[in-house]
Amino acid sequence: MISHDQLWQFGDQIWQHQDAKDLCLQLQDDYEIDPNLLLLAILMEHEHQFLTASKFTVLKQAKDEWEERMVGPYRQLRKLAKTSLPKESYQQMLEVELVMEKRSQRLMVKALQHLPIESEGDNLTACLAAHGLESCALPSDLLGQLSALFDLASQLLSPAQEAS
Repeated sequence: MISHDQLWQFGDQIWQHQDAKDLCLQLQDDYEIDPNLLLLAILMEHEHQFLTASKFTVLKQAKDEWEERMVGPYRQLRKLAKTSLPKESYQQMLEVELVMEKRSQRLMVKALQHLPIESEGDNLTACLAAHGLESCALPSDLLGQLSALFDLASQLLSPAQEAS
C-alpha cells in the first residue's frame, strides 16, 4: 500500500523536473485534473497497484471538500498577491500552500487505505475518467507528454536509481 510519505517524496522528485511540473499544472489549469491524484495514479501504476475509475472518484472526493474550502481560495489569493508582495512574503505563501497540499494528499491516502487494490488495470484512464475525461479528449501532444511523465516516473523509481 502506498504511504503518504512515499507519495509526497515521489511528487517532490517529479516536481524537480520543470517539464513534468509544467505538464501537471497545465492539466490542472486546462482540464481540472488534480496533480496529486495523477501522481498517485502514476506511483500506483509503477507499484503494479490499480484502481477503477470509481475508486479514483472516491479518492478525489476525499480531498475535494478540503480543497474547495481551503486550498482553492488560498491558491487564488496567492496568485493575486504574486505581483504585489515582496519575494520573501510570496515564498511564505507558497510554503503554506505546500502544507495544505500535503493535507490533501493525506486525505487521499487515508481513503486509499480503505479501498481494495486491483492487480491489473490502467490507472491513467481510470484517473482521467474520475475527472470526467476520456484519454481521447486530450490532444495527442498532451498524451505524449503524459507518456513521458510515466517514463520519467519509472526512471525515478527504478531500483538502480535508488541505489545511486
